[in-house]
Amino acid sequence: MPVIVGTDEAGYGPNLGPLVISATTWEVPVDVSPESLWQTLDSVVSQTAGRGEKRLHVADSKKVYASQKPIDSLERSVLTFLNHRRSLPSTLSQMGTMLAGVKFANAYQQTISDVVPELTLPMGCSADSLPTYAEQLSTAMSNAGVRLLDLRSRILFPAEFNDRVRQTGSKGQVLSTATLNLVRASLDAAKQVAEHPTESSPLSGWVICDKHGGRNRYDDLISESFDDEFVFRLEESMSMSRYRVGGLEFCFRTKAEELLPVALASMISKYLRETIMHQFNRFWQHHVPGLKTTKGYPVDAARFRQDIETTMKQLAIDENTVWRIR
Repeated sequence: MPVIVGTDEAGYGPNLGPLVISATTWEVPVDVSPESLWQTLDSVVSQTAGRGEKRLHVADSKKVYASQKPIDSLERSVLTFLNHRRSLPSTLSQMGTMLAGVKFANAYQQTISDVVPELTLPMGCSADSLPTYAEQLSTAMSNAGVRLLDLRSRILFPAEFNDRVRQTGSKGQVLSTATLNLVRASLDAAKQVAEHPTESSPLSGWVICDKHGGRNRYDDLISESFDDEFVFRLEESMSMSRYRVGGLEFCFRTKAEELLPVALASMISKYLRETIMHQFNRFWQHHVPGLKTTKGYPVDAARFRQDIETTMKQLAIDENTVWRIR
C-alpha cells in the first residue's frame, strides 16, 4: 500500500512567533492517489463550509481561518485528527509535545514563562463534540482502507530560527532543510507502522510539499536529508518540481494545499502557531497592561516590538528569543 506525505508551514513571513512546519503521513489503497483522497473520504471531510455542513472542514488554512473568523472550524478539524491518530490534548503544552517532541517544552518556556495560566484546549469549539467527530473519522477511514500513519511538526522559535538563518544566510534554506528533515522523520516513523515495508520492498508513494518561494531545484536538499541517496530529476519548473527517490516521488508544487494531506498539514501548522501566539500575547499583556495584541507580521510586529522594548529590558529577556531577524 502506498504512502502519501503532505507538508506545509505557517509563520514564514512574520518577525514574531515561531515558524511551524507540519507533515501528515497516510497509507492508502493502490487505487487511491493524492488527488482522489478527497473523494475517498468525502463522507467525513469537506473542502467547503456551507450552512448546515456537518463534515470536518479541511482546506488551505487561510480558507478555513482568518483573523475575522472564529477559530472553531480550524480547531475542530485539527483536534479531531489528533484524537483519531493519538489522543485529545487538553493543553497547548500537551499538543506541542505530542506533535514536536520534548524539545518543544524547553523552547516554549524560553518564549513564554509560567506567569500566565497554561492555555487549555479547545479554545473555541465544543469539547463534547470532538469524540463523536473522531469516531466518525475512524469509521470512514477504516471503511475506505485508509490509515493515518503519522502527524508531526517542527517548531522553530525565534532563537533557533535566527541561529539557523545566520548559519545559512537564507531563511528559505532554513525552511527547505527543516521541511525535508521532517519528511525524513515522518517516513522513518511510517516504516514502523506501515504494512510490512522491507529493505527489498521499501515504502512507495508520494511526498508533496508546497513550493518554497521562488526555488525550483530541490534535488541537492533531498539528497542531503536522505543520506545522499540518488535523486532522479523528473521535472523542474516554476509551477512544479518532481523527483524520484527509490519508490517515492517528491513533488514541490504551487497550490499544494489543494491536496488533502497538504491541507491538513497547513491547518495543523496554523493552529499550532495561533495557539502559541495567543499565549505569547497573554504573556506580554500581563507585563504591559493595555498592550494591543499582534499576529507578528512585519508592520505590526515593529509596533509591538517598540511597545514591549522597555519591559523586555527590565525582564532581562534576550531580544533574540523574541524577534526574528528575517
